[in-house]
Amino acid sequence: GLEDRTVRAPPLVRASSAAAGNDAAPLFAASPAHGWRSASDAAQTIDVDFTAEREYGGLVVHWTDGGRASAFAVEVSEDGTTWRTAHVTTHADAAASWIPMPGTSARFLRLRLDASVAGRGFGIERIEVRPFEFSRSIDTFFRAVAADAPRGEHPRYLTGEQSYWTPVGISGGESCALMNEEGLVEVDRGTFSLEPFLYADGTLVTWADAEVTQELADGFLPIPSSVWHVRGLALRTTAYATRVGEHPVLFVRYRVENDGDTARTARLFAACVPFQVTPPWQSFGELGGMRTIRTIDASSSGLTVDGERTVIALDPADAAGAATFDQGEIAVHLRGGDVPPRTHVEDAFGYASAALRFDLALPPRGARAIHLAIPFGTRADGAPPALRTGTRGDAAYAAALAEWRALLGGVAITLPARWQNHADAMRTAIAHVLVERDGAALQPGPRRYTRSWIRDGAIMAAALLRVGRVQEAQDFVRWYAPHQKDDGNVPCCVDRNGPDWLVEHDSHGQLVFAVAECFRFGGDRAFLDEHWPHVVRACAYIERLRRERLDAAYDRPEKRAFRGLLPESASHEGYLAHPVHSYWDDFWAVRAFGDAAYLAAARGDDAPAKAFLAQRDAMRADVRASLALTIATRGIAYVPGSVEWADFDPTATSNAIALLGETALLPEPQLHATYAQYLEGFRKRRDGTMPWKNYTAYEVRIVGALVQLGERDAANELAGFLLRDRRPPAWGQWPEITWRDPRSPGHVG
Repeated sequence: GLEDRTVRAPPLVRASSAAAGNDAAPLFAASPAHGWRSASDAAQTIDVDFTAEREYGGLVVHWTDGGRASAFAVEVSEDGTTWRTAHVTTHADAAASWIPMPGTSARFLRLRLDASVAGRGFGIERIEVRPFEFSRSIDTFFRAVAADAPRGEHPRYLTGEQSYWTPVGISGGESCALMNEEGLVEVDRGTFSLEPFLYADGTLVTWADAEVTQELADGFLPIPSSVWHVRGLALRTTAYATRVGEHPVLFVRYRVENDGDTARTARLFAACVPFQVTPPWQSFGELGGMRTIRTIDASSSGLTVDGERTVIALDPADAAGAATFDQGEIAVHLRGGDVPPRTHVEDAFGYASAALRFDLALPPRGARAIHLAIPFGTRADGAPPALRTGTRGDAAYAAALAEWRALLGGVAITLPARWQNHADAMRTAIAHVLVERDGAALQPGPRRYTRSWIRDGAIMAAALLRVGRVQEAQDFVRWYAPHQKDDGNVPCCVDRNGPDWLVEHDSHGQLVFAVAECFRFGGDRAFLDEHWPHVVRACAYIERLRRERLDAAYDRPEKRAFRGLLPESASHEGYLAHPVHSYWDDFWAVRAFGDAAYLAAARGDDAPAKAFLAQRDAMRADVRASLALTIATRGIAYVPGSVEWADFDPTATSNAIALLGETALLPEPQLHATYAQYLEGFRKRRDGTMPWKNYTAYEVRIVGALVQLGERDAANELAGFLLRDRRPPAWGQWPEITWRDPRSPGHVG
């Protein structure tokens, strides 16, 4: 049964000494009549008896002015005799001490105060006992900290709200940075972040105080800015990357603009904080939420974090300082208009922070730019010495602009102004494909998705080829193809740990498709000859799988719908728990046989070309027959996604039309009925006449399918909605999962 642990009796509190009128008895009251003050400068103890065993997650100790402890410990006991240490600190100096005590359950509590900051004794205003949830995880702990701080001093996600991010890097680097909507920049994969603050008119200014908008350079380049407008000032945080020598380097530019007609002074703080850009609900391994920082060295030339990573101030700072968590989070110090007094800190708890201070004199309508440089990787990777010998931030920005304009300028698309956002979205998507590469590996995301699925890679390679980026597409195929097994089996995914052999039978056709697309757009006969053996083996493997469903057993009525299809697989995420015969796999396999025939003919191999065409036609017939039988036996009016589930999946069906060109496989009238049903639901969702929570950006595929089917008005209608629903619109991107409430704290893929 349930155990009642409601706290009903106030704790009994006794201090080793107390000044007159300042005893410790009321310290745990919600609004104590007075605080406690020690009677001497000597070490003190405060003993607490909860009168029964009590479960809690930590404490918040609020110190009096001049009464802070610099060294203290928290001990707990079940019997008041045997004590164990739950928390200890030796360099505290904060108005409130936040003390996580995960999973604590004890009757007795002791605060052992060993040394004071001012050397004039100790004083405590009150002590809060926080519940189990307080320290259930480091993320819940910092969410509690943020709840008691002014809004804007922590990332938006610590208030339970979504903030969207975008990648920043070079093409083909090993990693990339992230910037969120508010200008928080995570400098490398899973690292600390840099966060801007302003101090103007005697007040600390955060993202929560400003009107915040976003921009991309040229409207589509992967050089993002977060722009604050507040109190006649604008702060434009821009992140970009380029190579210095051979080393990739991230640059962050803070440009403060005076929008008024009178001169202004302000301080810019570039803070180093123990937060990643991605929120806890995106966590994967060490990615998402908090990030430990144990040591910081701060100077006018920049910061060194954990002895591994450097933040170089290309414009020297006017002051620099750091603090451990027990000395107060960085924003607490910045509220007073300056950085912490220490330049070197070591934080045993692991959540130190720091800031560089820049004093700005802004003439009327004038501006000042501050540039920071952060080499990707750690010191062990060899940060370029040229950074410390005259690198200019504006020159690096010009180089990054020129590089991305060249990379994305291979194909010119001229549209009327009202349609320009279509072309810009395409260019930004291509840029993100290039930024998120790990060397030759094409990856579908910058953090959780730093793996290469052949499914995503083949489609991204096709996109790259259509804008003239042939080399990057070929590089991906050259890197991926050798992971194929000798029997022709193609792994669904490859990462730095090697191939993943989860059964996903779309992978074999996708490798053939990628080779064919590279040759179709690049015309490189040497590339074709190099990869021809991979094509032959993949098609042989597809045929071998197909033949598992071609014996007499599959003439029986209960198995007839599976005849000639590929076996069950989990290539659709929805099928992971229960693999099924997915038509998605079959569409790719049919296309693979056709592509193999095309490639054989290009090589002058007529006999293999005819054989592959025969295999394609045979499989087409089997897929058509299966679709017709599934539709008839399940009594559905649409094209199903699989045999077993007969599921409605227009995004998967669209791939057969828009990318693979296999519209003829799909039966009428169910094909048009599929899109009529989709459009009816889409319009209800758009117009708010049906309940919904989220949708996936895979619906972009449906736009192409509608165009191919002659439904151009509907295609424009859907495209317009999707373009307006980018997150945020100015950054030209979609999350994998789009929530109805943009600030909903939901996983976005």
